[in-house]
Amino acid sequence: MLKPFLLIGVGGSGGKTLRGIKYQLELKLQQLGWEGGIPAAWRFLHFDTPTVQDGMEYQAPFLPRQDYRGLVSTAATFDIVHGSITSAHATNNAMRHDIERQLPDPRLVKVDVTKGAGQYRAVGRAVALAATKEIAQAARTAIGRMNDAEALAELQTLGARLNARDDGGDGSPIVIVISSVAGGSGAGQFLDVIEIVKSTAKQYPWSNQFFSMLYAPDVFDQLNVTAGMPGNALASISETMNGFWTDTPSPATLELLRTKGVAPSYGAAMDRVGAAYPFIIGRSNSKVTFEDQNAVYDAVATSLTAWMIDERVQDDMIAYSSGNWQARSAANVLPDNSGLMSPAHHSPPFSSIGFGRVTLGRERFLEYSAERFARSAIDRMLYAHAEEDPQFERMTEREYIEKSADSEYQRFLRELRLNEETAEHNDVTDALRDTATLDLIKSELQRTADDELSRPESLDRQGGTDITTWTDRLVNEYTRASPRLLHRDHEARQQRLDEWTRTMPGHILETVSRYVAQDGLPVVVAMLRRLERGLKGTVDALRVEARQHEEWVGTLSSLVSDELRTSANQQSIRPDQEAVQFAIQRLGQALEWSSEAALRDSAWALLAELRETFLGPLADYLDGSRTALLQRVHSRKTSDDRENAYEFWPRRVDDTVPRKYSPAPNERMLIEPEKYPGEFQKLVRASVDGDAKYQDAVLRVITDQLVGVSPDTESEAGAWSLVGNPRTWKPTVTADPAVANPAQRASFELATDPETYVARARAWMKRDGTPFAAYIGEDLLGFFDREILPPDVFAARRDRYREQLQAALGASEPLVKLNPALLRAVHGKAINQDTSLVFSSIPFRQGTEMYEVTKGVLGQMGVWDDATSESWFQDQKVDGIEVFAMSGFPYQPIVMDSVMEPIARGWLAQSNTQDSREAFWKFKRARLLGESIPADPRAIESMIRGWYVAKALGRLAVDSTQGEKGPKLSVWDPSTRGFADFPHPLLSERNARPADFPGVVLQSLAIAMALCNVEGTLAPLAAYRVLTSLGGSRGEETELAEWLQTGSLPTGAPVPEASRAGSADGDLASRRAAVQAYLSNELARFDSEIVQQDEMVSVYDYPVTWEMREQFQDAIRALVSSVLSTGPRDTGV
Repeated sequence: MLKPFLLIGVGGSGGKTLRGIKYQLELKLQQLGWEGGIPAAWRFLHFDTPTVQDGMEYQAPFLPRQDYRGLVSTAATFDIVHGSITSAHATNNAMRHDIERQLPDPRLVKVDVTKGAGQYRAVGRAVALAATKEIAQAARTAIGRMNDAEALAELQTLGARLNARDDGGDGSPIVIVISSVAGGSGAGQFLDVIEIVKSTAKQYPWSNQFFSMLYAPDVFDQLNVTAGMPGNALASISETMNGFWTDTPSPATLELLRTKGVAPSYGAAMDRVGAAYPFIIGRSNSKVTFEDQNAVYDAVATSLTAWMIDERVQDDMIAYSSGNWQARSAANVLPDNSGLMSPAHHSPPFSSIGFGRVTLGRERFLEYSAERFARSAIDRMLYAHAEEDPQFERMTEREYIEKSADSEYQRFLRELRLNEETAEHNDVTDALRDTATLDLIKSELQRTADDELSRPESLDRQGGTDITTWTDRLVNEYTRASPRLLHRDHEARQQRLDEWTRTMPGHILETVSRYVAQDGLPVVVAMLRRLERGLKGTVDALRVEARQHEEWVGTLSSLVSDELRTSANQQSIRPDQEAVQFAIQRLGQALEWSSEAALRDSAWALLAELRETFLGPLADYLDGSRTALLQRVHSRKTSDDRENAYEFWPRRVDDTVPRKYSPAPNERMLIEPEKYPGEFQKLVRASVDGDAKYQDAVLRVITDQLVGVSPDTESEAGAWSLVGNPRTWKPTVTADPAVANPAQRASFELATDPETYVARARAWMKRDGTPFAAYIGEDLLGFFDREILPPDVFAARRDRYREQLQAALGASEPLVKLNPALLRAVHGKAINQDTSLVFSSIPFRQGTEMYEVTKGVLGQMGVWDDATSESWFQDQKVDGIEVFAMSGFPYQPIVMDSVMEPIARGWLAQSNTQDSREAFWKFKRARLLGESIPADPRAIESMIRGWYVAKALGRLAVDSTQGEKGPKLSVWDPSTRGFADFPHPLLSERNARPADFPGVVLQSLAIAMALCNVEGTLAPLAAYRVLTSLGGSRGEETELAEWLQTGSLPTGAPVPEASRAGSADGDLASRRAAVQAYLSNELARFDSEIVQQDEMVSVYDYPVTWEMREQFQDAIRALVSSVLSTGPRDTGV
């Protein structure tokens, strides 16, 4: 079954990766035919310092507003952030200074936090601490929605679509936190975000099983501004290591969380600070190097997308992670010679993950095609008039527009059905005229007149009557009957008016859309302006015609008389005479003239309103839309403030493929992107009827995509139209001039964001039963279906698959650059040793040729395992195979060049003066020293004890003549019988005072790790290993005990001062007393010089060692106790 996911991006790199994942998911789900969007059980949360999302240079769309949490308000300053934290602890004398000490001095922070943390991770952490409640609330909401029954049911439905098991297995969500160790916001915030989210989910067993994906500093080598990254990375790695080996944070850290309403629980065996499974992701490994950080984000996003939609990957990743840090990191399996942790109690903190992929790349082709269609459509709308002469060498642009308008106008007018320009063109009046009703009422008038006037009682003795009487009677009959009959005509015309006003706006917009697709916006605007002018004359002409028809009706009496005068005997005209019938027909003619007069009154009023309130505004709107679209196309930014890549979208007649469609170094394509133009053209031709050439076919397709669905059916799901009509046009005119309807002016919509046309092109291609949909939806089984493929095509595809799968496997080692010498020195391992591979579902069935090809490649690469590899093959609809390469064991960051080489490079460049060292470390460490030393608590405790044992035994040396570089400290190393140097210069913002040496030396352990990368050996850690050895375990300080008991020293060791440790010729009691007295004095000095700080002194000026005052005091007291309890040597036998 598919699992819920909570994906949390922290900082800029985390947010960009989330954007990439969401974008890739949407494409993949569309490709799979899933119409429900991203399932609600897959939640996205992006935390960052700025008030609005940044990262405009990354091409994936920004996350929806509800998924982004800017952690400061729009008017925030760092003073406000700082005050919101410290004010809660102002009266807590026991914690106040420890809390303040973790925060940057607000007097020195010159950062606009609404825009970011300014490459200062301590500033970033302070922002996160101030927003603890908001982070917790966002997490609770996301977890609630993720666990909602409806959301889980939707996920189950998607799983069924993907052929995932429905076995009611473990449905625990997978939580992945993505960030960087090198930035300001993310690097300073991700540990606290993890702890806050864990605290909101502590009732769930999965709350201590988080993954973190942390980008190494080498990912950002291409950036110009990286001065702050080495210090950030060093502090971030150190604090992550410390947290990984710590089951309980400091009391000050706990207090910071509790005062914000977060109550985490610690102390259990599975508890730690940070993620359970931290992965470091770099820019390169021994096989591949990515071009820049955006390429890395894309690779991670693509692979995490595969993780989310493939249940086999989900199961195997969980199995690998839970087993890797345990079974593969035990002390008897994985050596660890760093001295940074106790192998019996802990494992190394970091693993790494790499990605390989062999794929049809249909989602990439979908995007290529969508952008090519969108670019073609937009260019057509903007520049169709100038395609033959884009530089306007033969005519001006205005001349080209008018020329096109001249050639197209009459056809445009005819298809609009608005042509009233001549007596032969009566589109509107014909549409409003109900000829059938008019014929009926004319016939009825003439029949009733004939019947009424032919009655015998109305005639003389000869059966007739005189011309005057006939004329009066006929005109009276017309006057009597015409109002009733014309009312019926009026009602019929009203129905025609209603129908016209209901359908014509949609017809006009559909016609306009087709002409925009054909001739472009400028030409259509020109034709609409011409139509406006033409309609003004039409309105005037119709008004004149209406009055003329009314005048004709006024001549009815004379026309009837004229007809009757043709009778031979005008004194007695009989009804059956031809003259009477002609006179009666004149009544029908007058009725028609009266109808036509009213018709023209309706028509001119309707057209006047259409011109003023529809066509004119439409022309203005289209003209403005053209300007807006031009601006958007040429803008440096997209509508959501990303870098605008429109200029690099493929064109209609362009056979080149933009670089962004080229595969990543770890990705292998079964269809090369270079073939996309040919595939595109073939599918375009297949999408139209007949054997059209590409250039003709693509114009028809562009028109189809632009016009979309007509506005009167826009309610249909997934429909669109080029020119929308969100507010319907309603004219005031009715068939009765005395009655007016309430007017409603039309409004229009035309998309001016190029991304909208990309989305429409995608939707157009995804329509069921179309060539594009079939191609995009093709999976590996269909691609290798030898029953329908010609033998030569199948063979070519099979051979390329074999080559590409082998290449993908070869490139899919963990994406971190390792130092082979240090890997051997620390862990006794080689690069790629014991690397584990996790495969997404391989769809080929046993017994098929593709199954055997796949098995052969896996066997050749040494990957096939008869016991487990069969399970990699699953019935799944997939267009690619993802390979996740997991480091065979966790390791110390010392061995990672991706991490340590940029840090070491930065330190060597910035450590020569006190000022440059201060800049290197300023606002980088974001926690108290005890939570920032890259060692486990036992090792730290041993080093502290070792420092004082070395001091008592005279094993420490200091060279204070180094000027700007500060004091150089060393400790005597029995393994070399010489002094081992601590890092020089030490890691301190200013040169350390002697009383502060212990804390600064421990802080400098991080630099020693980096210097190992410079030397390629563990020599820079030698001094710390000596301290650990001297300190031993609590109560088991063996070298000190040896001196106390025997007075003997290792060969070449310095002789301790008698005042500190007694003398070799003394006895146990004297030496014990001397050491006890010395250590007691050290404890007293430590209290006076370190612990007791003047209240007038700023907490930011306290010694570094003060931050660990309790640990140091405990260590010295434990040493005193150990000394006092040391008795004569006892062999035990």
